Amino acid sequence: MNLKILITALSLSSFFAYSQTNLKGTVKDEKGNPLIGATVVLNPTKGTITDGDGTYTITVLEDGKYTIKTNFTGLKPQNKTVSVVGEKEITVDFVLLGSNQELNEVVITSNRMRETLDEVPSSVAVLSLKQIENLSQTSNSVADVLMEIPGMALSSNQTSSTGQTLRGRNMLILIDGIPQSTPLRSGGRDVNTIDPSSLERVEVIKGATAIYGNGADGGIVNYITKKTSTAKRFQSITSVGSEGSLVGIENSVGSKITQTISGKLDKLGYVASGSFRQIGVYKDANGEVISPNYGLGETSQYTLFGKVNYDINKKQQIELMYNYFSSNQDSKYTPQVGVYGESPTIGVLGEQVGVDQGNKYNHNAQLTYKYDEIFGKTDFSLNLYMQDFKTIYGYSDTFYDPNLGYDGGQSLIVSSKRGARFNLSSPYSFGKIEGNILYGIDILNDKTSQDLVDGRKWTPDMKMTNFAPYAQVKTLYKDFVLKAGIRFENINIDIPNYTTITTYKLGETTPNGGGIAINGGTLDYNATTFNAGLRYNKWNFFKPFVSFSQSFSIADLGRTLRSATENTVSNINSKSVIANNYEVGFNSHIGKINLSGAYFISTSDLGSTYSETASGAFTILRQPEKVYGYELSLDTKLTRNVIFGTSVSYTEGKLDSKDSGNYDTYMGGDRIPPVKIVSFLSYNWDHKFDARLSVIYSGDRDRFEAPYSYGRGPVNDFTTVNFSTNYHVTPSTKLSLGIRNLLNKDYYPLISQWNARSSNYVKANGAQFNVSLTVNL
Repeated sequence: MNLKILITALSLSSFFAYSQTNLKGTVKDEKGNPLIGATVVLNPTKGTITDGDGTYTITVLEDGKYTIKTNFTGLKPQNKTVSVVGEKEITVDFVLLGSNQELNEVVITSNRMRETLDEVPSSVAVLSLKQIENLSQTSNSVADVLMEIPGMALSSNQTSSTGQTLRGRNMLILIDGIPQSTPLRSGGRDVNTIDPSSLERVEVIKGATAIYGNGADGGIVNYITKKTSTAKRFQSITSVGSEGSLVGIENSVGSKITQTISGKLDKLGYVASGSFRQIGVYKDANGEVISPNYGLGETSQYTLFGKVNYDINKKQQIELMYNYFSSNQDSKYTPQVGVYGESPTIGVLGEQVGVDQGNKYNHNAQLTYKYDEIFGKTDFSLNLYMQDFKTIYGYSDTFYDPNLGYDGGQSLIVSSKRGARFNLSSPYSFGKIEGNILYGIDILNDKTSQDLVDGRKWTPDMKMTNFAPYAQVKTLYKDFVLKAGIRFENINIDIPNYTTITTYKLGETTPNGGGIAINGGTLDYNATTFNAGLRYNKWNFFKPFVSFSQSFSIADLGRTLRSATENTVSNINSKSVIANNYEVGFNSHIGKINLSGAYFISTSDLGSTYSETASGAFTILRQPEKVYGYELSLDTKLTRNVIFGTSVSYTEGKLDSKDSGNYDTYMGGDRIPPVKIVSFLSYNWDHKFDARLSVIYSGDRDRFEAPYSYGRGPVNDFTTVNFSTNYHVTPSTKLSLGIRNLLNKDYYPLISQWNARSSNYVKANGAQFNVSLTVNL
């Protein structure tokens, strides 16, 4: 008790009495133009990113000598040393010169610690704030922003993210580390759960990983929200815009407004934003209205985001984040079903049956507490988070029930997560060997169910408790980086007694399935996953790495339970999937050329591939899987102002249908995308005017014989072109224009082709414009 009183007294005294110094300044190029989004790191732990006018502020809480390091893509990094001796404020400005050796300076945080790419022995992709802003000008959703990332499949142009896999496997979507995916009932709505205006950056860790728990067989995508620190007490960014079709503009015009404020008040930093987007009718290249079913057209989107942090004392900081996103469709059109492979499904004027579909709400909140050097040199962090999510699907006569008087119905998924992460980070050194040990415990409670809007239960209410201790070791020796980790998954899922939904063929009165009473129970999943990687950084022209990593996932338990035929949960085949990812890769910097590549193989003894039965129901194939492929990326400065880049992504996957060791059956298009080639040409003039032209080629993939079923439809190739440009009318006012599908290509998205269903045979958008005005004060 006396010890607790002493600790409390010391904490209170440090809360009310300590001095601090603000290190502030600007980061500009050699012509004096401010650099927005430049990384500024205070060695060894603190860091920030410059604001809209190229300014930054970092607070230090004790006297001493510090090294400040700054970098910006395309320019040479710069270091400066500053001594702090009681000053309230010190100004340190940077002027960065031209360079092409910046990729290794990119800092990532999704591995739960701040690392540069040279410290990561695996494939990583990072989208900066500037890249997100450019890509958003030619996108319909945040899913489109991800499309140019090597290894990422193209988006669906729908609310659904089905088929948008990462290296042929499902990915775990995070917002500031908070899981958005619903692995207990994977509904394919996790990618479009945030507005790009709320983002500071996006980090993609490729390959199987268990660092954030269940569901990352292909990797993780971490949406990192806007930062709070700024050099001003108050800063305002207002953006207004309009978008619409360039082919038949009638009823297609929409609008968007976003307001962001941020600032730094002594020890308190804050940022808040809100946006509203009204989207008009979507039309194809011929001006025909696209089917509204699961569409993004005619939707209203709302976003509310806020974050505050407070320096309690010189070693402690607390931060609170909240993000709300909602996207609801209210369409005046109804689908007119075409013929698969012959004519598209379009939208015709008519009243939609049922309630509006879309992501009704997605609430995320997180409280983060950090205590540097809580004992010795060990840092401590605590994350408490929550997510509440609800999405509603379209009306379907699949749920026809004459006995209950239902002509059909709509399903919805509701998920609620509550979690806590306890993390400790301890540095170590033995002579020339140094490194870091990251260890802790993750706790998660997940409640998920899929019901019908009319109240019928489609899946039982599944309740999962996940307890997972873990440890990750990083060792640096000369030019070698060695990382290894282990995670112990302990998952318990409670399932109540339930009865599967009774199904009928439309117009018939005799059930053709379902209606089975299932005795509930408890499912326990325990697994130990490993990872290890080695990187060698001696040569700038060739930095190779090798890695092995594992992931743990439950293969869509809800889908298995809702079509169960056994009378007890314990008899249902619901075993988890352990994916093994083997990878070799490299990064190279040769003159003005940046080159990177990787080859990977991902295997699992149990699969999670969907298969459609003769009745139209889906089952999950538990056959062994092997997914393999490669990625190559290149970018180079052609002139001082012009950059060219290109990337190639190839993925293939097969099943061992007889469990004989012979992978003899190709996997469907819902998992395996065709080859993807992305090329771009960008021009920048004095950071006042920039333009970007990108070309996306998607190849063909025809692996199956007719008649085609779900996932097995042949995919034909297509090429699309996007264009975006920005002009700074004044230093604080920017005019932006984006044109999606510049050449008005008439084509079908991947999901329309491999889905092999007439009702889903929907064309892509024709040429679209997006114009906006942004004022930064």
